[in-house]
Amino acid sequence: METQRSAAARLTCTDREWHAEVGPFLFHWRPAWLLVMLMLFPGCFDSGQSGDEASSSNAKPQSNRPSDSPSPAEIWQRFIAANFAGDQACADCHRKEFEAHQRSGHSHTAIRMEESPLAERLAQAGSYQDSRRQQNWSFQLDQGKFLVKDENHPTMPALTVTWLLGSGTHAQTAIAVEERRRQGVELRWSWLANRNGLGLTPDHEPYDVYNRNSIECFGRPMNTADVLACLGCHMTVGPPPGAPLRTDFFVPNVGCERCHGPRQKHVELAKQGRGNEIKPLINYRDAEEYIAACATCHRDASDLTGQEQPHELVRFQPFGLKKSACYLKSDGQLSCANCHDPHDATSHDRELYKKQCQSCHRESQSRICPVQPQGDCIECHMPAVEWTAGIRFHDHWIRKPEK
Repeated sequence: METQRSAAARLTCTDREWHAEVGPFLFHWRPAWLLVMLMLFPGCFDSGQSGDEASSSNAKPQSNRPSDSPSPAEIWQRFIAANFAGDQACADCHRKEFEAHQRSGHSHTAIRMEESPLAERLAQAGSYQDSRRQQNWSFQLDQGKFLVKDENHPTMPALTVTWLLGSGTHAQTAIAVEERRRQGVELRWSWLANRNGLGLTPDHEPYDVYNRNSIECFGRPMNTADVLACLGCHMTVGPPPGAPLRTDFFVPNVGCERCHGPRQKHVELAKQGRGNEIKPLINYRDAEEYIAACATCHRDASDLTGQEQPHELVRFQPFGLKKSACYLKSDGQLSCANCHDPHDATSHDRELYKKQCQSCHRESQSRICPVQPQGDCIECHMPAVEWTAGIRFHDHWIRKPEK
């Protein structure tokens, strides 16, 4: 089996090769998640130079692309424009689903940091103190960039923050991405909804002790795989293999086309009354395939390392659901969509979920709960668990409560 490293080496190509080999592959793309998979294989934009070599004035261009042919960046942007219609284009025919999606967290999972309301608030506040490190950061909006500076280390250059990720339902975390090196840093502070303010970014406790003369002074260093995994779950689509991680190469948020696939051709035909000629790219044969689509970001057993603590499993909801007797005995029928509208915001109406439980556990059958027949099913059988910093999730493992 080809390793990821050898695959990356094979995919490394010149501009002309990218056009000839990768371009046709993209246009034969079928399931929506394959475009996201492109983000996980570096290569096709690589010049064979390191970041330092590429920035050197003595470095020679490696491309043999004719001067009058489009650059890989132009090819990619043309591909996006020709194939992706955008969420608003769906609204004309699918108004109900569009409006539901606008209410959901999926519709606002990523925003350029300098364009976010949080950037304005932090710039006005001016600074933030990390009490765990006794460290002070200052914030500034300057010429369209959001800058953060470590005031404890004046010689450390200010960092330009690129993206603010997360819907804000629980938290929003900032990351800085160095587009050419394809590396980055996850900032140590995040906006936490339960505090209505900044706090420690989840899982940053190991960086209480850090290298003061490195990027660790800002937070958790991210290699290419880290950056792509992080951005990949907050975007509709990202750049092709090996491309610089330029912000204009991403389509932000988990939009309609993340699941339904590129819809530009569908939109064009729909205006002619022929929209049914190109169906949305969703054809789940059973609940397991449906769950697998959600697990791309919400994680399942394949994402476990075996070192997770029990409270950490709340971030692996598909894993929990598939361990539930309700799923195992559903004959392949129980999926995320039984309880959650995939287009809309998560409902907090417990009566709605209770009705879903009672659709199988009917009062006329022996399967009705003998403890609290009219009680709150979720509170007993799938209670919320604190993950970190007061943030609580349901692990979706439906089970009998521990005595």
